[in-house]
Amino acid sequence: MLGRSLTDVRPLQRSLCALIARAQFSGSASTSGCYLLKAPETRNDVRRFKKTSVRSKHVESVVVKKTKSTKRPVDVYENMTIKELVASLGEDFDSVSDVLFNIDQRNLEVVAENKPIDKESLAKLLSVYNARPRLIPRPKLEEEDLDLYPQPAPPASECVKRSPVVTIMGHVDHGKTTLLDALRSSRIVEGEFGGITQHIGAFSVDLKGAGRRVTFLDTPGHSAFAAMRERGARATDIVVLVVAADDGVKEQTVQSIKFAQDAGVPIVVAVNKVDKPEADPERAKRDLLQHNVVVESLGGESQCIEVSALYRKNLPAIQEAILIQADLMELKSTKNGLVEGVVIESTTQHGVGKVCTVLVTRGVLKKGKYLVCGHALCRVRTMTDENGKPMAEAGPSTPVQISGWKEELPTPGDQVLEAPTADRAQKCIDYRAKRAMESKAAKDWEEIAGQREEERAAYLANRQALLDKGWRYGSTIRQVVHKTQKYLRDEGGQEKPSLAIILRTDVEGTLEAILDVINTYSSEKCDFQLVDFGVGAPTEKELELAKDTNAIIYNFNLTVPPKIRAQAESEGVRIEGFNVIYRLVDGLKAELNSRLPLVTELEPLGEGHILKEFLLSDRGRKKQPVAGVLVDWGSFGRTCIFRFSRLGAVYYEGPVESMKCANETVGTAKTNTEVGLLLPNKEIRFKTDDQVVVLEKKEVRQEIDWYPSGF
Repeated sequence: MLGRSLTDVRPLQRSLCALIARAQFSGSASTSGCYLLKAPETRNDVRRFKKTSVRSKHVESVVVKKTKSTKRPVDVYENMTIKELVASLGEDFDSVSDVLFNIDQRNLEVVAENKPIDKESLAKLLSVYNARPRLIPRPKLEEEDLDLYPQPAPPASECVKRSPVVTIMGHVDHGKTTLLDALRSSRIVEGEFGGITQHIGAFSVDLKGAGRRVTFLDTPGHSAFAAMRERGARATDIVVLVVAADDGVKEQTVQSIKFAQDAGVPIVVAVNKVDKPEADPERAKRDLLQHNVVVESLGGESQCIEVSALYRKNLPAIQEAILIQADLMELKSTKNGLVEGVVIESTTQHGVGKVCTVLVTRGVLKKGKYLVCGHALCRVRTMTDENGKPMAEAGPSTPVQISGWKEELPTPGDQVLEAPTADRAQKCIDYRAKRAMESKAAKDWEEIAGQREEERAAYLANRQALLDKGWRYGSTIRQVVHKTQKYLRDEGGQEKPSLAIILRTDVEGTLEAILDVINTYSSEKCDFQLVDFGVGAPTEKELELAKDTNAIIYNFNLTVPPKIRAQAESEGVRIEGFNVIYRLVDGLKAELNSRLPLVTELEPLGEGHILKEFLLSDRGRKKQPVAGVLVDWGSFGRTCIFRFSRLGAVYYEGPVESMKCANETVGTAKTNTEVGLLLPNKEIRFKTDDQVVVLEKKEVRQEIDWYPSGF
């Protein structure tokens, strides 16, 4: 009886388990979130449950009603201090600190020193105030602006009269530097390589007879130095536009006018080279009308002086015009307050370090002062004028060469600001570096996002290509990308030629101009890589980099130390030197041309026409067509390429099997000679007056398709 009872209970247990399982998935939930199940009481109930229960094919999801919390949310984040928690809770500091101390007495140090609260204590404290945590990122605090900015305009009582800053601009070889030499009684032009200015120079000149001092900026006229001319226009008070009387208004003349007009600087026109027989000053003045420069003789406001810089003719008139324009502008500045200025040029000098020419615009610069320019920091160590003579101080409108720069080389055109202390200058540099890094990071993220979108689009296109083939599965990399790349490699053939260079220049402005020229390179014939660039003579670092990258070092207006040159020769590193920018560009073109592979071209050697077709049998075989050709000009060679055409359409191009003249095999045939030509293809038939051109294969060197403006 007992055994039977146990046997009868086992099915009941299994039924109960099935009922509980079904109730857990489909039963109704009570208000407390638990499910109430009613167990079968009798054996008949179990049988009835078995009959009515239906096994479901799918598991039904459990739906639990969400009960909204009545606790108020409080923002919390990692390493939260008691002061930050008090601000987030909106409670009193003393009450929160008491609760935190009651939770754990070790929190006394946390409250006293404002240390981060541990997570357990934070959770308990929130429960005391009936609050629930809401995790958020730590909020960013507003960072203090540690940058340096120009000072506000000084009061009129502090302002004193200052010297004018005059920039000489114009087209290349119109006599700008010669005019400056005449005004300052120097001979700068004789020391310029190639007879052209390639740097921006700043000079202070005491005008003879006037008793006044003027600062001149001499700018290059070549098209490659447009950035220098633009900086000169922004840093000046007056522009002296030099126009050659025998050449008129040219491309760089127009560009100089535009820079001056954009900067709002008045223009004084100097028509130079009036001593030449072919000079036509009136034509030069009329040409200026097309560019909104109207001289006084034609009813305008721009002063115009006809001069001959070479023979020092009419120089007092140009001096007087400059001083009159300066008096009309009432140029003033202050010597009080912190120093401000603008960088004219920067370079690296052996034994001195980083040096830059600064035009002081406000204050008085002295040794020991702290300057900030871009990301460069300076404690003024030496001050010299354009002739290298030491200077004790430099006031407004005075150009001065400064050494003592650290970190980076100042960029021409950047503003120079004085910092009160070394600590303030360092904080400014660190702040600017941090801002630059954040800006670069944001830009990099944008580029990464764009790259991801492109890669995603490419993946979807490859996936669609597989779907079009009926493949729902499979790797797009292996089935599409790798196959495509394999075909490209097969079609590519030989490796593409390339040229890698390292560029070193004497000053920052020249480096900028040459980089602008290099950036115009877009040829597909040869890869052109700029491995590194900088200011100053090459060092062992550049030699090692050139050796690793198989690069050529190009120096501009630099002297290579003997030790470095000897090391370069021993390590097989080429160093090329240039002093004129267009010769540097020509050297780059020649090197690129030497890297290009030779191409085969067909050069015509002669022409002729078919007189008649002959059918001749060769030792009893099938008759073969032979073209009877008359050489019209040039010569036919047995090993040359023969091109046969009829009414302009070529029907054969290739070698000939034999060439005979009067039943004798010949190697060449001259003009007015009749020859018989037999082709390898015996199916080709000839007609009278068909044209024959004889070509010779020649290997010629390619030329790079790179044509920078002005070269």
